[in-house]
Amino acid sequence: MLSVVLIWIYATATTYLTGFAFLKFITSLECMHSKKGNGTYKKYNAHFRASYIIAGLVVNTVYAEIYSLFGGVGLVANILLVAVCVVIAVYYRDELFGDLVDVLRLFVSGRNGYYYLLVFLLMAYGTSHGIMHYDSDLYHAQAIHWIEDYGVIKGLGNLHVRLAYNSASFALSALYSMSFIAGRSFHVMAGFCALMLAWECLDLKDLLRRGQPILSDFARVMAIYYLFTIFDEMVAPASDYFLSTIVFYIVIRWLDMNVKHERSYVPYIMLSLLGVFAVTIKLSAAPIMILAIIPIYRLFSSKNPNKLKVFGLSVLTALIISVPFFIRNIIISGWLVYPVTSIDLFNVSWKIPEGLAAYDAKEIKTYGRGFTDVATYGDMPFDQWIGSWFEGIHGVNKIMLVLDILAVAAYIVFLIYFFAVAINKKAKLGDNKIFSISDRRMVNFADFLTISGTMVACLVFWLFTAPLIRYGEVYVCLTFAIIFGRLLIRLFNHIGYESEIAKRALHIAVMILSLWLLYKGINLVKADIPSFNPVNLLVQEDYGQYEVSEFEISGVTFYYPNEGDRIGYSYFPAATRDMTKEIKFIGYDITSGFMPIAE
Repeated sequence: MLSVVLIWIYATATTYLTGFAFLKFITSLECMHSKKGNGTYKKYNAHFRASYIIAGLVVNTVYAEIYSLFGGVGLVANILLVAVCVVIAVYYRDELFGDLVDVLRLFVSGRNGYYYLLVFLLMAYGTSHGIMHYDSDLYHAQAIHWIEDYGVIKGLGNLHVRLAYNSASFALSALYSMSFIAGRSFHVMAGFCALMLAWECLDLKDLLRRGQPILSDFARVMAIYYLFTIFDEMVAPASDYFLSTIVFYIVIRWLDMNVKHERSYVPYIMLSLLGVFAVTIKLSAAPIMILAIIPIYRLFSSKNPNKLKVFGLSVLTALIISVPFFIRNIIISGWLVYPVTSIDLFNVSWKIPEGLAAYDAKEIKTYGRGFTDVATYGDMPFDQWIGSWFEGIHGVNKIMLVLDILAVAAYIVFLIYFFAVAINKKAKLGDNKIFSISDRRMVNFADFLTISGTMVACLVFWLFTAPLIRYGEVYVCLTFAIIFGRLLIRLFNHIGYESEIAKRALHIAVMILSLWLLYKGINLVKADIPSFNPVNLLVQEDYGQYEVSEFEISGVTFYYPNEGDRIGYSYFPAATRDMTKEIKFIGYDITSGFMPIAE
């Protein structure tokens, strides 16, 4: 746990500083200022508590990806990062000192600071040990090890096809693994992303003080449920945890702005860019980009004379975030988006054979549907697999899926109602537009439909691609929570939040939530006791250890497991089996890369 705490302190400092510099730069640009009613321009101020750290996560991940194109992401990469952070700290010293005072004030003027500290220590304890994800010992650890030692290697996916599952989260994990210090690789950044989400969920403590629920409260409750679910698993550097926590964060912050009627397009642009980052973590997040409709509409409906500049800057930033990811894809696999074979742009010697890539894609889909026989079930029609898949879902997940189906039906009703009202207004006003940006109720409702519609799209995309619950649990949790949450809030407002019935209902809801948190907490402690190891209070639990055999390619020793396909981190470089008859070096050594041996 101590090792986790120390790395998190370093990660918090470096991400805060780089995120601070990035957001200060963006918001200082004149084109990013929103026009006020009196003709002046207002500068948007970022929400300091988490926005800077989240922005810094993106900046530092992109930095690690770019650095990996030229060499291993280790000591030198961290020295350069620290040097940049020192420059930022000196340049912005007055503003940063003010932020530090604000943070210290949380401890002096109330209990809020201690809540954040308690969550920090709790999440650090959860990240210090637990269940290592199967895929982490299968390929996550090896992928991170390659980035630490070499950066990126041509045709690496030929050595182990799962190594072609490029994720930006692996570069982030490599940057903060500290492998150059301890001789082992720490895996703390999935837990760090979970910490950011847990801090965001702390706003629920203000529910009684507010006297009424807001839509983001429902998303926060589901985020807490998810955090309980992964508490004993976030020790693993699995991309699923990075993705889910980031998507939860995006939706919660977006809903907060929807409730506050945020009119500036800047925070929406920033969250859209965070959505781009989510796609580089895992391609299954692609539908999250539907949310970009909101800032695009707000931008081009505004009176900002520099709207094309803002749009161009946003597109450029999105490219800076995504291009290193795609370059890594091409170098590792020869494909722009592995294992998607429909986009075939490059004819390089290290390209993973098309047949193998297509089979790999089919295997992902088949396993997601609950089958293991790819040849038999890979092309099974929807109506033939959906029944058995649903039967295989158990417990709370099945209940949530049923609620999602009902929520999708409710969403369709909402959509019909919205367009009916909009068309009626257009007929009465004779306006060319369906509604004006100044019509706050319609804009707010349109934003809600976009957010909930994005979740519906993500849910459907997940269902028809690889519907394994852990791949799409964030969409399963959020879809019904947002849509039914809106209905409950409408009911609450209809009753009147100052009425005695509404006050009692709110107190009962808070009591139920408190009892649920207590119940989940007790179960968490009971589950943790049998596996408690005092060593983990100092040092994080390591990857798994396995018995291995060896093979050689051009004098270089490789390892593979004696049983199964997992090998962990320490035996490196590794594959799942003896590959001497399947691959060879492109040149004379390992740094030249791998290419398949033609049959």
